[in-house]
Amino acid sequence: MKRINYQQGILAIIAVMLFAFTTVSCNRTSKNRVCKHWSIETVHSFPNTNWAFEEEVLDFPFEIKDTTRSYDVSVILRYDTSVVTLTDIPLSLTLSAPDGMKSFSASHFLLDMETNKDIKMVDGHAEATVLVYPSRKFKNLGTHTLTVYRRAEKADNYGFISLATKVAVAK
Repeated sequence: MKRINYQQGILAIIAVMLFAFTTVSCNRTSKNRVCKHWSIETVHSFPNTNWAFEEEVLDFPFEIKDTTRSYDVSVILRYDTSVVTLTDIPLSLTLSAPDGMKSFSASHFLLDMETNKDIKMVDGHAEATVLVYPSRKFKNLGTHTLTVYRRAEKADNYGFISLATKVAVAK
């Protein structure tokens, strides 16, 4: 029979307690802070930092498991300010529900740091965020899809690292 030393036993108990606390505190009816700030982030990285013509339409699926809450749906663009020469990128967005219903929106990224004071520097790269659907109530459970259509004038756009969507419980 294998002996478990005292430290391994304590670590195992702590791990089980943390797992149980997270599982119990994150049920749908919980008002715990852990679940209140729930979010899903899906990232699409651009090969060779080129937002190429072939990727001008991107789909970002996400799962909604609670229709009683409102969600903020954002699009986040990371880019290299030393390479990108565009000052803005117009976008057309489509939000598709599991039942086939669609919602359309138009927006754009302002990439000029002088104009857009909300741009953050993260790991040496600029990060611009656009809140596309604020406090959105979803009527259907299941997989929804945010389709982002880039309407930039140039076919290839270098200096772009990634495009992400973030779906978070609205504050």
